[in-house]
Amino acid sequence: MGPVAKVPGSHPLRLKAVLQEIHQEDCAHLSNPPECGKRAAVALIIRVRPTYPHRAVYHKDQCSSVSQPFQECLDGFFSQEWIREGDAEVLFIKRAARVGDRWTGHIALPGGKREPADSDDRATSRRETREEIGLELETEHVLYIGNLPERMIKSSWGEKPCVGPFRPNTAISDHLCRLMVLCPYVYLALRHDLPPLTLEPSEVHSAHWVALRGLLAPSLRIAERWDLSKGKGYIAQMLTRATAGYMLFGGIKLKPTESLYCSSISGFIPETKSPAHWTESATSMISNPFTRNSTQHVEDDRSLILWGLTMGIMADFLEMLDLHATSKLWYWPTFSQPDLQAMISLLTYRFRSQRLRELTIRTDRPAPNDVRVSGLDATTFTTSLTARRGAGSESGVAGGLLLEGYYDRLFKALYVALFARCAFGLALTAFVVRRYKRGVR
Repeated sequence: MGPVAKVPGSHPLRLKAVLQEIHQEDCAHLSNPPECGKRAAVALIIRVRPTYPHRAVYHKDQCSSVSQPFQECLDGFFSQEWIREGDAEVLFIKRAARVGDRWTGHIALPGGKREPADSDDRATSRRETREEIGLELETEHVLYIGNLPERMIKSSWGEKPCVGPFRPNTAISDHLCRLMVLCPYVYLALRHDLPPLTLEPSEVHSAHWVALRGLLAPSLRIAERWDLSKGKGYIAQMLTRATAGYMLFGGIKLKPTESLYCSSISGFIPETKSPAHWTESATSMISNPFTRNSTQHVEDDRSLILWGLTMGIMADFLEMLDLHATSKLWYWPTFSQPDLQAMISLLTYRFRSQRLRELTIRTDRPAPNDVRVSGLDATTFTTSLTARRGAGSESGVAGGLLLEGYYDRLFKALYVALFARCAFGLALTAFVVRRYKRGVR
């Protein structure tokens, strides 16, 4: 068995260059606005899975985050042969199902809200990781790298505006609640055989190690549906789904290399068998049209989709690994109804094209300290993203640039499409009435 085939951007030398960049260039601090005092922090934890585990021995004298300076420790880690042949991975968790949690069941990074006892946001990421999955980040075999752009989290689309009446002449995004400031921190595990994870049942459903090359693979990109009618009454659900359907966001279908499930959670062992025939499945859908089967097997692939908030964090990191990852694989949010998709595509075409050109120009601009990786491909890794890492946003660096102003155009296109539906319906009704009157005569 030979070395793992690398996807552009996942080569260890490129990963090393990205980690150096993150360490050298701290992202700007994003202060809380007056009406929002909450902060949260997450940990993006990276490890390397060896191709030949028996050769992967951790040497404290070669790479220790305690006894060595950062650069010396990083150089020692990537100089090892098993690292050059290995496969870099990121640790994700699937959040436990909890009533009232707006991110219930989502794929996320370990982390949570900051508490008064935390000295800073980084301390929050360490504490929450320890509490949620039992992994200690303040140890000699884990190297702290740096932080990614902080972002302001707002309430979801479709929710009621938080403050004041809706003003037609202002952006739709201005009417959404500011929930918290989220601070992502990056850590590198210096050994592949980390201590066993211990999951907190009330917060974590499962934990999954996923290869970076899988996150960069176009074949695993998928559209995730968001139910705009969630939490509304039966009539409101019917009207919302008939009008706009679902909202579609870009996502990544995760293919874990190693998973750990919390066996004490409800539904880990299915209480009923899976439908043996399509008629049983159809009967179940008719009897419960708005709820998912609570006994669905925990390894359902649809449950392991990276999207939304965590997808935005990973987009910033992946954009550094592969400069054109976002522009090549970007999925613009839209609605599931075909006529709405067509109208949105038509009315936002120029805007989307302009945004993609701006992103390409900014990533193509060379920097004085380019890091070139020989033997990979024609694309060279540059540090030109440094300037873009300075300011925090609501959607990250690359996503923030592309989405700035997009949602306002998307909802305007929705209003135009709904007006066109009404006009078509009235015209069709008038046509039928005229034909009926002619028939009566």
